[in-house]
Amino acid sequence: MNITNIIILLFVINCTAQTNDLDPIRKSYIESVQSEENIKKLINTCDKNENNSIISAYKIVAELMLIKYEYNPITKFNLFTKHTRKLDLIVSNNLNNIEIRFLRYCIQKQTPMFLGYDNNLELDYKFILKNIEIQPKKLQEYINSILKTL
Repeated sequence: MNITNIIILLFVINCTAQTNDLDPIRKSYIESVQSEENIKKLINTCDKNENNSIISAYKIVAELMLIKYEYNPITKFNLFTKHTRKLDLIVSNNLNNIEIRFLRYCIQKQTPMFLGYDNNLELDYKFILKNIEIQPKKLQEYINSILKTL
């Protein structure tokens, strides 16, 4: 086996392993809209695998979702600001990652307009539409199924 074939094989194995790591997180993300307990479950799942930008983005998104269960409006706003900054930083470091951009799009789409967190809404949506066809079929189905519900 020549070196090129070995590199391709290692790349395919790594991509497959990464997708398998994300499957329970994606499932947990879909279920997280149902309850505070499910959001906490998503955060715990992400904590076990946080060495990945996509997983870190899922954790931040879950932390943003958890804010709705907070009572104090000042605390809510401070947490919102802190977590959206973290999410924007991850996006800026991974501009070509469709899943991270998709997660930010979902948050911006569901954030009340008065908070002003919609600067990248249209840009992220266009990026998703432009790049979704080149993604693995499983990721395409996952993103499209969620986009239909927004």
